[in-house]
Order: sequence, then C-alpha cells, then structure tokens
Amino acid sequence: IWPATDLGMLIGLYLNVIFLPLTLLVLWRYRGRRNLWLALASISFFLLFSAIQAFPDISVETFVGSTDEDRVIEFFLPWGIAWLITLPMLRTALETNQWRIPYATLFRNSWRSYLILAESAIFTGLVWLLLLLCAALFQILGNDFFKALFTNPNFIYPVSTFAFATATQLIGSSDRFIDGVIEQILDLMKWLLPLAGFIVVSFSITLIPKLPSLFTNHEKVVDSAILLALIAATLLLFNAAYRDGTSEPAYGHWLRQALRFVPAFLVVIALTALYSVSVRWIDGGLTPSRYWAMVTASFAVLYTAGYCYASVRSGFWLDAIKQVNLSVSTILLITLLASLTPVADPLRLSVGSQVERALQASTTSIQISALSFLRFDAGERGRSELNRIIEGSVPKDRAQATTNLREEARRIANINQKTALSSMDPAIAATRYTQWRSTLRVIPTESIIASSLEEALRSDLMLSSLILDFDGDVPNASLVFVDLNGDAIDEALLIAGTARGEPRQLRDYRVFRMTDGRWIKSASGTLR
Repeated sequence: IWPATDLGMLIGLYLNVIFLPLTLLVLWRYRGRRNLWLALASISFFLLFSAIQAFPDISVETFVGSTDEDRVIEFFLPWGIAWLITLPMLRTALETNQWRIPYATLFRNSWRSYLILAESAIFTGLVWLLLLLCAALFQILGNDFFKALFTNPNFIYPVSTFAFATATQLIGSSDRFIDGVIEQILDLMKWLLPLAGFIVVSFSITLIPKLPSLFTNHEKVVDSAILLALIAATLLLFNAAYRDGTSEPAYGHWLRQALRFVPAFLVVIALTALYSVSVRWIDGGLTPSRYWAMVTASFAVLYTAGYCYASVRSGFWLDAIKQVNLSVSTILLITLLASLTPVADPLRLSVGSQVERALQASTTSIQISALSFLRFDAGERGRSELNRIIEGSVPKDRAQATTNLREEARRIANINQKTALSSMDPAIAATRYTQWRSTLRVIPTESIIASSLEEALRSDLMLSSLILDFDGDVPNASLVFVDLNGDAIDEALLIAGTARGEPRQLRDYRVFRMTDGRWIKSASGTLR
C-alpha cells in the first residue's frame, strides 16, 4: 500500500525519518529557535521534492535488482555529504544568530558535530553488542526469546533511536569535554602533515616525468581515485595544523616554510587526476560514476589551487585557508544539492550523453557500449531511451543515424543479463566476422592463413566480439607473421580493436603460435 508503491515518495520519507531527527538531536540545545524549525521544514520539503523528481519512473513493483539499488545509493551519498556540510553551518548560524559565518566558530562546530555523531554511533553499536551477547547467553540455555525479540524490527528501530538519542545528549551537553577530545585528535593529526608532505613531494617528482606520455597517449598514469585520496588526506591534515586560524602551528620556522611548497605539488596531482578522469569521460561518455569522479577531481583542483594561493601569501601561515574553505565548501554544497534535482541529475545527463554517443558512434563496439549502458546501467530511464531508439523516435536530423542502431539496440534489449553481451547470435556473429575478415590485412601479403589459424581467429573473436570493428574510420586489423621469440618459427601477431590514444591507432593485440601442428592463442593484451 502507499507509500510503498511509490518509490520516490518512499525514499523521500525514509530520508526525512533518518536526517530530520539526526539534525534535531545534534542541534537540540537550539530547539527553541524559530530558525531551526524553518530549516528543518526546508530540509524536509527539499528531500521529498528531490526524491520524487529523481524516481518518477520507478515503482516498487518494477524495481530492478542492483541497477535501481545503485541508483538509490547514488542519491543517498551526495545528500549525506551535503548534510554533513550543512549541519555545522546551520549550528554556527544558530549559535551566532547571523548568517555571516565566523570561520573559527564554524571550524569548532564542524568538529563538534562530527564527533558527536561518531561517538553516538559507537555507543549505539556497543549497546547492540551487549544485547546480542545477552541473546547468545540465553540461547545457550535453550531460550530463544531474546534472539527473536532483538531481531524484530519493532524492537530494533526504537531501541537504536533511543540509544543514539541518549548518546547525543550525553556527549553534546559538555562542550569542554568535546573540545578536549578534538584538541587531542588535531594535535596528533598535525604531526602527520610533514609525512604527508614528503609523500606528496616525492610522488610528484616521480610523476612529472611521466606526464608527457600521459598527455600524448591519453592513458592513465595511475588510478585517479588514489590521487584524489592522497589530496583529500593531505588537505585534511593541513586543516588539522591550521585549525581555526587563531594561532600558527608549533612546527618551527623552517618546517612551516617548507610546508608552503606542498600545495603547489598538490595542484599538479589534482590536475593529473582531472585529466585522467576527463579522458575516461571523452572516450566512454558520461556515466554517474564518471560524473562524480569529475566533480571530485574538479573540486580537488579548486581546493588545491586555493591552498596554493594561501601558501604564497606573506604573513600568518596559510591564513587564506579560511576564505578558501568557506567559498569552495559553499560551491560544493550547491553542486551536491543541484545534483539531486533535475537541473544536474547525473543519471539524466549520463543517459543523454550515452544516447548521443550511440548516435555518433563510428564503430560497433562504441554502439554496444552506449546501448548496454542504457539497457543495464541506467534503470527505467535508460531502458525507455533504448526503446525510443528501437522505435526510431529521435530528432529528424538523426533519423538516418538510428537506422544502423536499431538492429543492435533490438538485440541488446532482448538480452537479460549484461554478461551475455560478449556472446552474439551465431548468424549475426558469422556475418560480422565475414565482414571483418574481408578487411584484414596480412603482412607479408604472400603469407597463407592455415585453416587451423582461421579457426583460432574465428573462435577467439567470437568470444571477444567487441573488437570486430570493421566500420567507421577504424583502421583495418592487421595479421603480421613475425618471429617474436627467436626460435626461427613465425608467430601470428593480430593487431585489432578500437583505435584510441594519440596518435590514434589499434592497440589490442593477440599472439597465435604453432603448437603440435595447430595454431593456438598464446598471449593477448593492449599496446601502450
């Protein structure tokens, strides 16, 4: 029954039930303020509105496994981060009774709020450990009453709420105690900054020589997630050292000056991560994960550039950090909230990007990649767009482009599992292989392809059909007979796949060799 039949409303109500009490518990001392209740009402309205807008085409009856579950998670996470940014800002505004937020107060309230939430979660976990121990003890005696009670949702929800609420009030009632814990944490963290700075500088010095190959080959030097994690950790430690900006860290003059150079190297790392993410976006189109990777990398550049600016200013050590944190955090908050609305919905933008990619695809593999995203990774919205392509319901100026897509879209629409993409209908596969084989270049040209090699080629390419790219502007695949291991017997080196990199060229290879009178595949990989 409603609201369980309306996923958007259901998620909106869940968000209200989770985040409104949490906000009120952390800000309980300001419960008499009218502004607090206005803020809670605004949060409630925004959560309901954004959830209903985000899931207009999904009902509980048509909820499709992990794809739609991922969509829900992708909605929860940006809101959770936005709430963590909003909570200390709201607390500071209520405490100072003004919307122009003093940085020192905001810094203190941020750590207080997060520490209250963390300690309350730990307290609630310990309560449940004791209850589970109680259930286990009585179960030893053959009494399952407490096990049945403690696993009943009617017991779990109120007890968890009561334990968490009790913890927030006990912890939040003593700011002096919280401030003492914060001081200890920050004192420990600030001494990690010199180590982090050494890692950043040494890694950057090693990275810089590799940048030319990154830019020319459009290849990732390292995983951008690792780069972004390094940036986030280092910026956090800078904040632990800077604190509220009222006093310089007790590092000593030379160490403070040396640390001023670290943000410049962070900018290099952030730009490298942004470039790496951009290459993935350009090559594979936009997806929700790439959307958030771009957002993360972009804000890493903004933060590191701001910290670099703060480091070159004279006077108090990195004093401009307060302006950077306030400004960039506000922009980040607006970006996160916008992503929860139709204005910047990652899924809507990703579906549009992949539809455009499918329409403009120069190769079959690009078409399959874009269409499979619509079929398996974009929920009901993506499946609707896939059906529109099948029906030819696209702008008139793209009607010709969809003619070549409709058959492939129809085939993918009939596949039930993504893992089945690599296997093709035998008739279609045979036709595509025949077309691909007719364009294959043999080097030297007088070389003869034995029947067993022909069969090895056909078998391997049927299993990896995405490299059968014989259309568009993709260069013809080449089969080169050459002695690769110095045994005076030629191997067959197949260079095929999708052209990529700079200069654009085929980069997928397979090596076939003669064994016991038959050709078999002995190696495969990607050329750098």
